[in-house]
Amino acid sequence: MTESVVAQGGLDELRAAVVGEVLTDGDAGYPEAGRVMTAVGRPRVVVRCAGVNDVVTALKYAETHDLPIAVRSGGHHSAGFGTNDGGVVIDVRPMDEVRVLPDDVVRIGTGATWGRVAARLGKVGLAISSGDTASVGVGGLMAGGGIGWMVRKHGLAIDNVVSAEVVTADGSVRRVDAATEPELFWGLRGAAGSLGVVTSYDITAVRQPTVHFGTLLYPWMHAAQVLEGWAEYMTTAPEELTSSLQLAPTMMADGQVPVAIAVCVAGDVARRDEVLEPLRQLGSLLTDNVTEVPYADVFTAMEMPADWRPRIRNGFFNELPADQLLAARRRIPGMAMEIRALGGAYGAMPADATAFAHRDARFMVNSVLMGTPEQQGTQQPKDFDALWKALEPNGAYLNFLSNPTDADLDSCFPEQHRTRLAALKQSVDPGHVFRGPLSVPPRPEWTGGRRHLMRWAMRSRR
Repeated sequence: MTESVVAQGGLDELRAAVVGEVLTDGDAGYPEAGRVMTAVGRPRVVVRCAGVNDVVTALKYAETHDLPIAVRSGGHHSAGFGTNDGGVVIDVRPMDEVRVLPDDVVRIGTGATWGRVAARLGKVGLAISSGDTASVGVGGLMAGGGIGWMVRKHGLAIDNVVSAEVVTADGSVRRVDAATEPELFWGLRGAAGSLGVVTSYDITAVRQPTVHFGTLLYPWMHAAQVLEGWAEYMTTAPEELTSSLQLAPTMMADGQVPVAIAVCVAGDVARRDEVLEPLRQLGSLLTDNVTEVPYADVFTAMEMPADWRPRIRNGFFNELPADQLLAARRRIPGMAMEIRALGGAYGAMPADATAFAHRDARFMVNSVLMGTPEQQGTQQPKDFDALWKALEPNGAYLNFLSNPTDADLDSCFPEQHRTRLAALKQSVDPGHVFRGPLSVPPRPEWTGGRRHLMRWAMRSRR
């Protein structure tokens, strides 16, 4: 029997075994299924999983045919992790259940989007601190931590997880929590993409039907004083206030784009204006559109031209390098920048409580070089990378990295976390089935660096 017949026979068996849809090149839905927000892949097969058994079947097919795996929910990760070339894409988007359980716990399929989750929960006055974009998938956001609009009041999305269902590399379906396989439960909260395919999370929601949400705009000429004053206030601000300072690209409006402070105030409605007042005094306000809205309304749509390939990097900081950031914003005209204030409930979680580590950071700086490769040119990417080399952040957030470097895995997972994750990985995925540039490989003697990861990947494929 020829190799092509064997491969086709495998596909026929896969289609017969899967409840969901199996797509290959030539099928009507294949082009869309292989495309994510920042990448176009050509996978051998896409399995749109209708349930956990489909995930198990897709994993077994990939193992039998020695094919790489990509797991896709919303498809937003800027490194294009939700697709591949020549492998299997496990598409969990059909698994989008949102079900309220007793005690305000919500069971959420990882294929759901956060806009859908927020809208469903809003009908019963509940909310989950989770992201800021409606079309982001639950699985993708949770894999990295989940920094959202109530992060200072209610922590990361992963901080509110009470259990999860995950399919590990051997095809086992496991329901894990603090009492059942607690080490795997620890790892799934911050490094889920390295450990298996999470199919659902049980997350504790909060009674938060509305928030005060909106933007304060200040003239660009006041940028330095606004940034300094905002950073100073946010180090001691009440935890009800979550805020970010946003700098748009200088290529717009001759560089005179206003400085924006986005705010979300949770908690007691009567206190919200009091909490915001110091921000309103930072400079000459151009616009103040902060108002009370349903929590579901804070999730925005995200659309991007198909040919854009944004370059994205981020870092955690204890002290904000304000002068460097403002100078870089003027020097790199295509770069947008967002500075998120942390602390509060985010920082109250012990550093070793989850696989996400960076609890002592007070700020996260996220930057995006926008446009097509042609619009970015040759110099802007060089300046962009040089900026981040000079900034020397204390760590990085896994979800906001478009071009992972040799050092990024170390930045996402400090040494103590890497060592613990490597041991966990050895237990649940010794063959490194779930591998990528931001996955810790199963090596107890892990010493860091992509060179070691690639060497392990080659060994595991032999």
